[in-house]
Amino acid sequence: MDDIEQLRQVVRAHLERDPGAALRGGALDPAEARRLDRDRWRRQANELGLPGVRIPEEYGGAGMGLAEEVAVHTELGRALDDGPFLTTSLVAAALVALADDEANHGRLRRIAAGDLVAVPVLPIEEKFPLEYPHAKAGTGGDFEIQGELPCVVDATAADALLVLAEHHGHHAFFWVDASDPGVEVVPLATLDLTRRMGAVRLTGARAELLAEDDRARAGVAAIRQGAILGMSAECVGAAERALEMAVDYVKVRTQFGRPIGSFQAVKHKCADLLVSLERARSALSVAVRSVQHNDAIGRRPESLAGLAVARMYCGRIGAEITREAIHLHGGIGFTWEHPAHLYYRRAVSNRQLLDSTGQQPRLLTASVLAAHGEDTQLASFYAGKVGR
Repeated sequence: MDDIEQLRQVVRAHLERDPGAALRGGALDPAEARRLDRDRWRRQANELGLPGVRIPEEYGGAGMGLAEEVAVHTELGRALDDGPFLTTSLVAAALVALADDEANHGRLRRIAAGDLVAVPVLPIEEKFPLEYPHAKAGTGGDFEIQGELPCVVDATAADALLVLAEHHGHHAFFWVDASDPGVEVVPLATLDLTRRMGAVRLTGARAELLAEDDRARAGVAAIRQGAILGMSAECVGAAERALEMAVDYVKVRTQFGRPIGSFQAVKHKCADLLVSLERARSALSVAVRSVQHNDAIGRRPESLAGLAVARMYCGRIGAEITREAIHLHGGIGFTWEHPAHLYYRRAVSNRQLLDSTGQQPRLLTASVLAAHGEDTQLASFYAGKVGR
């Protein structure tokens, strides 16, 4: 058994002992779903070290690699975990890329300990023109930020925001305290009952400049690559668990005196879904390897191609498998009390976040052409959309 498989088993066992609100039924209560269980988040930090999976050891983290982090995302998707691992891991990766100073080291230590929940605030859509908040110099060396982001994951649970804003015509990252009077977070009711979403409005929020220009571009690459891999892995994990539940059910549900799993049509359906799941796993594995060989600002054509494949396949196949798992459960699968619909909601929500504009086939084509030195003008145009 390799180290990653051991990590998966340890995380899975812990999540089975200490499930999130979704598998306890709390996700059906909107008030409960919006509240972050801080004690549980600290247990994940102290007992598993989850928030610090990729944070360097000298700052209190585990110092693991990208493949290990993706394995954790997969297990959290299986468990429909409602903690802020996705967003805090993105912020941690960005902080490592943005600045090497004592203030950032302190933030990383607090994240690794589970004492600080920080979320990235930057546009999710790839529409143009992209709308960024605007920053201007304030008093005492601080900055003031104005702007609005309509959809920010985990915004309602954040202690701090890592905001990508426009400053003097360039992009720069700013650190904003979520308790600042200039920060307003409006909870959103979304399809996924297991994930917190909020609209963030910044009206003169005080901010600290962390990085700009090339360092800011490196931070953008770290966040966007991490978000794609994290949500793709969650789709794979949710699909994996939904298919397991469906197979277990068809083994015991009887009709005409026989388990329905013995019927040829049901067996073929389960086999087809397993093949689809393996395709999604392969796409995720390719994307992980491609990012491991990417450049600092995330624009290698091979890496963009790998990420585009993951965005297309993992989201689509996750939604397909979780939908069919509801059907295989029959009548019980359509009930509000059964968790099957929660897996479907997570997969469909992630699919929208991964590819709401449907541009991934074009980006994949452009990236492949660029990798072979052909049609570089077209490739550069589309590659620039996700790299800047």
